[in-house]
Amino acid sequence: MDDEGGTTLRDGSHELCVYKCDERSRLADPMEYLTMPYLSKAAADCVYSLPFQRSPKEIIVVDTLLCSTKLTQNVDLLSLLRWRSAPEGIGETLSRLTRVDGAETVKFLQDVLDALFAMFSTDDGNSTQHSGHVFQAMVFIFSLLEDSKFEHFKPVMDAYITGHFAAALVYKGLISCVRHLSDLCPQTEKQEPIMRCFRSLEYIFKFIIQSRLLFARATGGQNEDSFRVDVDSLFESFARMLNMNLENIEASQMTLLEHLQGTCDQLSRVLTPGEVANHINTLFNATPVESSRVITRAKLHAMKNAVNSTIFDDDGMMFIILFIQCWALLGYLFFYLFIFLFAW
Repeated sequence: MDDEGGTTLRDGSHELCVYKCDERSRLADPMEYLTMPYLSKAAADCVYSLPFQRSPKEIIVVDTLLCSTKLTQNVDLLSLLRWRSAPEGIGETLSRLTRVDGAETVKFLQDVLDALFAMFSTDDGNSTQHSGHVFQAMVFIFSLLEDSKFEHFKPVMDAYITGHFAAALVYKGLISCVRHLSDLCPQTEKQEPIMRCFRSLEYIFKFIIQSRLLFARATGGQNEDSFRVDVDSLFESFARMLNMNLENIEASQMTLLEHLQGTCDQLSRVLTPGEVANHINTLFNATPVESSRVITRAKLHAMKNAVNSTIFDDDGMMFIILFIQCWALLGYLFFYLFIFLFAW
């Protein structure tokens, strides 16, 4: 039972029409009666004559409750899932996604992500005019999983990534989108989209790494150097942003440092321990000793996370990280000692 927009009828009571049929033979053609209004309100508003007459004294009341992962009662979500039927409306469809109730979105998680990745790039991996907007929609969905109401859907997301996700060409576009937001950070007052992206880095990189692994598996490891260049470029962008002493980007800098570890854990699946350690240390070195207290606290917390993570199990990586961290801590000690002596 669908409404005019193609969505399933809302939960609740529905008053259905009862039609009279004096000749049984008239029921031989289903099209004669299946096209008639079935809801009482729709029949009352009907302006054309009907082949059967409504019974004035009889109705049927049906209570419905939808329990499905394939049928939706939300027209905005339906327009996303059926985007191929109206590709000219993709921009508006993506804009309306943030209005969809989170519970409805995560219920259709696999279908929604399939649609978004199909919009994100062409079949040969090139970006589309909607790639940036699609990326924002993906980040919105990833951020839903950080809500305590939906965190139990994280295993569903992980199962989708490892068992269903098949977009082997999107890793380059995803890296480009993150780098764009990092470069944009000091140039805009609108920091919330950037912070939302940084908070979702772990899932973004889960898709990046899975996409890269799928591509390498399909091509015998082609474009390995190009991938490393892209990752290097991204961390260089992160470093430039962390090196800036601007009050309006402090929240974004802190968010990046707080969610750095999930990114590095994923990178360790495709890069050597030394490469991952160097990327971590690049960001630690880029964060000035004279940064504000909140940034210093976030950096020290990120250093602690690096020591407690699985990447620290590698002896070579442990030496590199410890050396840089001890040097950084020494810098902080001298810096604050100088401030204390100068003030004294």
